[in-house]
Amino acid sequence: MKKAKILSCIIIIPLLLTSCWNYREADNLTLVRGFTVDKTEDGGYLLSSETADMHESGKEGSAKSVIIESRGKTLFEAVRNALMVNVPKLYWAHTSVCIISQQLAQEGVTQVLDFLSRDHETRLDMHPVIYKGNEAREVFEAKPLTTELVTEELRDMIYDQKGSSKAMHVQIYEFIENVSNEGISAVMPAICLTEVKGEKTIRLCGTAVFREDKLIGYLDEDETKYLSFVLDVVEGGVLVVNVGSEGGNDKVTLEILNSKTKIKPKYEEGKITIEMKIKIRTVLDDVVTRIQFCHENELKALSKTAGEQLKGNILELIKKAQNSGADIFGFGLLIKRNIPKLWKEMGKDWDKHFKEVEAEIIPEIEIVHTGLLKKTLKIGD
Repeated sequence: MKKAKILSCIIIIPLLLTSCWNYREADNLTLVRGFTVDKTEDGGYLLSSETADMHESGKEGSAKSVIIESRGKTLFEAVRNALMVNVPKLYWAHTSVCIISQQLAQEGVTQVLDFLSRDHETRLDMHPVIYKGNEAREVFEAKPLTTELVTEELRDMIYDQKGSSKAMHVQIYEFIENVSNEGISAVMPAICLTEVKGEKTIRLCGTAVFREDKLIGYLDEDETKYLSFVLDVVEGGVLVVNVGSEGGNDKVTLEILNSKTKIKPKYEEGKITIEMKIKIRTVLDDVVTRIQFCHENELKALSKTAGEQLKGNILELIKKAQNSGADIFGFGLLIKRNIPKLWKEMGKDWDKHFKEVEAEIIPEIEIVHTGLLKKTLKIGD
């Protein structure tokens, strides 16, 4: 028994010493929570890193935001220069957000991706975003509403928006994979600054669209939702259905409970068709109309109208993507995996063939119940 106690002490003491050493080592590190990347006038890079200073906050469990800026001819040099001017050492393993300026993204993000994929400390599950503005470092002028750090609030916003399907949830490894793959164009969330009660704040504002590694345009929030249906990543949100006369204000809101999209590519008579079956379970949430929705035939008519409008909106988005030459749906990748012989013929000229793809969309929208009210509230009575 005595030997067992001695052995336990021998095992535990080194662990305690190692733990203490790790705590002391952590005191010599500056945790980078997020960073922005801009191009400078001379063609170099400006790196602005938001760090968490646990000692300066004055609040238990919170951290003060400290911005550290460095420049370099390359992004690697900017990172090295940041290490030279800052003590303690910058530590990147807890970085959750990478914010890239619009100008840099339009020129190409290869250097940023190269740095993120090569550096042994950076995490490939961090979230890349595009700043729709002049310089990405402007985001640090924003006042966080829920946390002390701008980039931590942005990270939380990205996670929270998964339930609305209005912002794409993209991690850096997925973006790198899509940039590298044939038959698909990459996307990432876009952010911008807005004012709330006289204070600048950040907000998600759609999706940035790429061809290869270059930014070519944006999708708005509704278009992002329709893209989410095609990619089968819808986790919630709503469908707003126009039910009155064209141009009228009669609307019904359907809350999305779950959604499933099945896609199948077909090649017949020299024509590529993408068959898309979208099955959605919803609940009637908000009604602004004189129309009653108390009977089964009325709900069936609403379901049909919702499906037709969803189909039309997705077809419009596909046409927009075809005009831009960005296959954000991965139709080419789908053909490559399912009809490899066809891809061998068309892969080299996929930009041309993508514009000729036709889509056959088959929506099925189920309204499972209509809430607690037996009758729809009438407006204007």
